[in-house]
Amino acid sequence: MTKNDQPVLANAFYTPTILPAIEELLARGIALERIEGELRRSTFELRTPFSRAPLFLSRRFWALALETSGDPMLGLLAGRRFTSTLTNGLTYLFDAAGTLESACGYFCEHFPFFNGHLRAEVLHAGGSIQLRLVEPGTLRSGVQSADYTLIGICGLIRRKFIASGVEHDPIFAVSLPQAQPADCRPYTEVLHVPVHWGQPCLAVHLDPALFSLPLTAGNQVLEETLVTLLEQSRAHSQRSLLDEVADYICSHLAQGPALSDFCSTQHLIERTAARRLKALGWSFSEMLDEYRRYYAEDLLAEQQLGLAEISDRLGYGDVQSFARACQRWFGCAPGNYRERLLLVGSCRSSVECARLGDAPYR
Repeated sequence: MTKNDQPVLANAFYTPTILPAIEELLARGIALERIEGELRRSTFELRTPFSRAPLFLSRRFWALALETSGDPMLGLLAGRRFTSTLTNGLTYLFDAAGTLESACGYFCEHFPFFNGHLRAEVLHAGGSIQLRLVEPGTLRSGVQSADYTLIGICGLIRRKFIASGVEHDPIFAVSLPQAQPADCRPYTEVLHVPVHWGQPCLAVHLDPALFSLPLTAGNQVLEETLVTLLEQSRAHSQRSLLDEVADYICSHLAQGPALSDFCSTQHLIERTAARRLKALGWSFSEMLDEYRRYYAEDLLAEQQLGLAEISDRLGYGDVQSFARACQRWFGCAPGNYRERLLLVGSCRSSVECARLGDAPYR
């Protein structure tokens, strides 16, 4: 299978990327058993090279992280560990590239394989250069996860310049899609650059004067070797049953996906598929419910969408069924949950929203 034939895992995330964030939680006294219980897999499994998991598990993890730490800046702080501890073929290739321009080219090509739910692109517009991260999947990654990824990428870029002996900062601003929080000083203190809020997507604004600046002598043989290894890894990476089910649920959500229909498309015996899913810690109905819950969070944050339209997108036959699900998920009606989002001022997570009411998060 060539790189162009690789399936797009827009509804999955690369599990080793959250290991530094798990270390941050452990350092704060959060029990490993609770983290593994929320993810329904061990940290040993998370360390498996090229391991992926449905994106809703990332949302579950960051919701737990916020709930247990009580720190809305956890994503930014854990991102520092991400930069210093996580290494893979892409980070090696990024470091080996002769210029930031070529490094970003490699990044855009291979980042989806190491991420899953984000795509990278370089945008040249009006004399400025942006490294943009776009979410092509059904679910959003969430604010904590976006913060975590952002600080990791900024650290990767700056590390390249520091290693090359260039004292100038190649980053002069960042853009974030969420609304500006009441206190945005932690962002500027951690990122060391101005932050533009409420933007279309997450982006790192790069200095055009430094973008093509030669940073190292370059080693074409080394770069080609690393690219070859990455392509081989991509070609041998296998989709799991969870990947298949997650993508099927997301693409058929409005139609009310069923395990029987999924098995028909995959030529699987339904009982066998259910048993295999159970061995992975999930049932089809549980996965469907998880995706509906987190997608409901995203849709309710869009104030222009009516409850009937949201109900249809989630695959419910009527608003009443959607309302009952919201009562189970959030402890309140969908309209009340939407009001909580407005009070928070930015769509951070259901944990923060729940703190404004009497109902528990779970």
